Parts: sequence; structure tokens; C-alpha cells
Amino acid sequence: AKSSGSTRAVCRPVGPEGGAEAQQSVRAQHSRDLQVIDAYRERTKAESIASVLSLAVTTQHTLYATLGTAEFFEFALKNPHNIQHTVTIEIDNPELSVILDSQEWRYFKDAAGLHTPLEEDMFHLHGSLAPQLYLRPRETTHVPFKYQSFSLGRPAPVQASAELSSERGTDAGSPWKSSATFTKHAKVLFRASSGKLLAMLQLTVEPQPHVVDQIFRFYHPELTFLKKAIRLPPWHTLPGAPVGTPGEHLPIHVRCSDPNVLCEAQSVGPGEPRDVFLKVASGPSPEMKDFFVIIYADRWLAVPWQVCLHSLQRVDVSCVAGQLSRLSLVLRGTQRVRKVRAFASHPQELQTDPAGVFVLPPHGVQDLHVAVRPRRAGSRFIHLNLVDVDYHQLVASWLLCLSCHQPLISKAFEITMAVGEGKGVNKRITYTNPYPTRRTYRLYSDHPDLLQFKEDTFQVGGGETYTIGLRFAPGRRVGQEEILIYINDHEDKNEEAFCVKVIYQ
Repeated sequence: AKSSGSTRAVCRPVGPEGGAEAQQSVRAQHSRDLQVIDAYRERTKAESIASVLSLAVTTQHTLYATLGTAEFFEFALKNPHNIQHTVTIEIDNPELSVILDSQEWRYFKDAAGLHTPLEEDMFHLHGSLAPQLYLRPRETTHVPFKYQSFSLGRPAPVQASAELSSERGTDAGSPWKSSATFTKHAKVLFRASSGKLLAMLQLTVEPQPHVVDQIFRFYHPELTFLKKAIRLPPWHTLPGAPVGTPGEHLPIHVRCSDPNVLCEAQSVGPGEPRDVFLKVASGPSPEMKDFFVIIYADRWLAVPWQVCLHSLQRVDVSCVAGQLSRLSLVLRGTQRVRKVRAFASHPQELQTDPAGVFVLPPHGVQDLHVAVRPRRAGSRFIHLNLVDVDYHQLVASWLLCLSCHQPLISKAFEITMAVGEGKGVNKRITYTNPYPTRRTYRLYSDHPDLLQFKEDTFQVGGGETYTIGLRFAPGRRVGQEEILIYINDHEDKNEEAFCVKVIYQ
């Protein structure tokens, strides 16, 4: 027979030799796996046994703590053996400590209403080593602990840049919003001199929102040091002050939540006021730094204060009262397009161009035109903030330091008014145009609440005289007030200044 040309698969049975080799290979692999498992069990046996035994001597406790407040508790430590032990107390959290001073221990026991035994000089100290105590066979003692935190937990989101906040999606809120939910942990080991673990305390700390008695907000030029003295209220009004005692000789203690801030309260003599001195470095504008200052009326009672330091770009402006001064501030774009608007602390004296919402292009540079017209002479500060209106973030911030001079007074007037006199008094004064050509003038006052003009602008021909209508608001109390009238030209430069002395009778 001839072959059909197709290919056929031929199946050959496996002989007994091939099956035996496969079974031996499987058994060898199983044997190696069992050896690996045995080796792993041997290595972890001691650790597993130690873990189970440690659970038997472990006590878990939850503490609800607030910033700066000393939280006191006692741990009942028992020697389970029939021999004496010298026990070493090891703590892994610096905010948790053993109360070594018997007077401090007695104070906290009285405050908490505990009637457990108190032993003088119970602890043995050897330099910087962990404290030790001696336990007799089967003896139980109470170990006093104090938890006191001056840290806010997680670092507060500093508003160093609006671009960073928006790109990372962080919350630029107050620091306690992030720290109040940050759980902390501490572990205390009680070891015998042989290294054997007698007991273990696992402490869970749930920070709670703290009370802020006063908030201080300072605006300061960027990259400089703010040095401030805050005067404390009288001693007898402070929380925790003893009743019926002046307390002038008792010390005041201060602590700060930011370790980079220097704060102290200097000792003073009897009857002298007490001041808290702060020294803090401001960051780049528009960074805002928040920290808490905790004032202690004694060693353990706290009264927290919140301090906010805003870093601003300083701009010095020399100007004349009633006259418009113009300057330009440089705006630098961030990584994306922003819709921004400028806000001033004194909008009656400072205007910006653009005045409303405008677009700040990314990585671009443009000018923000500022017009300043101070109403009164002297040195003062005006705050100017550039805010992202979509995300309500601070993009830039300036501190305008005005040195304002008073213009020369060319005429002075005096009028007398009765206090509460109806709807006010109308008066008229004249102004003569000293130029040979027709001019336009604008009128301003340093007291717009007391004096209003019939017309804020007027035109007068060369050498002609114009009558200015004045309306004085009724006085509310007896006294006198000097009101300045600024007459400016079409460029808002001061031409003349009149002074009206109003006597309220």
C-alpha cells in the first residue's frame, strides 16, 4: 500500500523507568520545601514565642491630650517573681516622661484625686541613663508618668507659595486642623537587670483641639527678625492664679510650639508689669507662620496664645498728604494661569490698576500700578494682598511703609457749631486761580465724615475766583477739630491746602 502523504502522530507509552524518575523529582522538591519551612520555623520560633509572651505582659492605654497640658497617670507595676528585681524604665517617646520629683508627683496626685501610695526617692538615677527602681518579690508599685507635648504633630502647611498649595492639593488651613487628627504612640518597657521583660505599656495619644485665649497677628517685612514684647494682663486675672494672693514674686514660664522661635518671660520686681518677649525669623513673602505660645502661671497650668506672622515685601513710599503718589509693583506668574485681585487694608487711600479681577499669565512678569493718597501726615503702614479668587489663596503680599508729609497751609479758617445742630452747617470759601489759563481742580478732605463738598471738581478761568460750597456734619460732642482741605490740579498734585478749625460748643 502506498502512503497517502499525510503525517501521523505516533504515541509511545512511557516505561516504568521514566515514571520513577518523575516521582523522585517531586519527592525531592517536597523535601526541599519542608526543609525551608523547618528552617524558617526555627528562625522565627524565638520571635513568635517572645511576641506571645510580651502580649501577656502588655497593657494598652489611650490618652486624650491637648497642646501644652500635662496629662498625668500612674501605671501599676508588679513583680511576678519570687526574687527581687532592679527594673529599668525605657521610653521611646520624649514627650512621655517619668515624674521623678516627689513634690511634682504629690501635686498631680492631689489634682487627680488619687490616694495611691507615694514613695519618696523611689527612683535611682545614673547620669543620662534611664531611671531605675527596686521591686521586692511579688511587690506592686505605682509608677507616675506625665505626657506633655509642645509639638503640633505633623508640620503645619506653611503658605509659602500659592502655587505649591494648589499643585499638591494641600489644605492651607490652620495648623491645629491637621494635628488634631494625628494619632501618636509611645511604648514603655520595664526590664529586669537580666534583660527580661516584666511589663510593657503601649500608649496611644489622641490629640484634642486646644483652647486659644488670644490671637496675635503681626505683619512684618520678609526675611527679617520680628522682635516683639507682649504685655501680660494683671496677675490676678490670669487663669490658675491663686485667689487672695498678689503673686507678684511667683515666676512665669513660657513655651512655644515652634522650636525655632525664641520666647522668654523675664523676671521683674514687685508691682512691675510682665512681658513675654518673642524673636522669630520671617520667611519669604507671602509666607505665613503660625505658632502657639503657652503661658504658665505655675509649673503645670497652661494658657495658650496663637501667634501668626505674615511675611510681606516691604515697599517704602515718601508722599504728601492729600496728593496722589504712583508706583508700580512687579507681579510674577506661577506655573499656571490665575485669576487674581488686589485687596488693600485702606481702600479709601490706596487704589490699584487693574482694580478688579484680572488674569496673571504663567511664568510672566507684569506690573501692578498703585496709587496712594494719604489723608493725614505721619508714618503708617498699608497692607496690599494679591489673592487667587478661584482658590482663595494668597499669591503675593506687600507692606507699604508710608512717610507722609503735610503740605503747606496757605489759608486758615475758624467756625463755631452747636453740638447736635440739626443736619449740619453750610459754609462757603473762595479760591482764586493763580494761572492765566483755565484750570480744572479736585477737592479732597482728611475728614470726609465731617466735611463734604458741594462739588468735588470745578473749573475756573485764569485769574478768576470760584466759590467752594462746604457742608459740615453736626458735631456729636463738645470739642474742636482741625479739618484739612486739599485743592489738587488735574494731575492730582497739591496746589494749595486750607485748614478749617471747627469748634463744637
